Amino acid sequence: MESEGNKSVESTVNITRKEFEDGSSEEIRVEQVDGGFIKTICKKYKDKDGCWQWDEEKSVHTENPMRDNSTEGIVSRLEQVLKNM
Repeated sequence: MESEGNKSVESTVNITRKEFEDGSSEEIRVEQVDGGFIKTICKKYKDKDGCWQWDEEKSVHTENPMRDNSTEGIVSRLEQVLKNM
C-alpha cells in the first residue's frame, strides 16, 4: 500500500492595509495561486447603530489586480527591463 505525500504549494501574498481615525479599516490581500490570483477585501466598520461590522469579499483574477497598469507603472517596468539587459 502506497501513501500519498502532502503536496506543498508555494504562494505569494501581498497585503495593503488602511486604518482610519474612527477605528475602521480596509485590508486588500492578493494571493498568487496556480493559474491566477485570489483577491480578498476585508472591511471593518461601524454601522449606523455604532456596532462593528466585518465584510469579506473574494474574487478570482487571471492577472495581478494590484499591478499598476497606469502609464507611469508600465513605463517604470519597461525601464527596469532595459536596465537589466
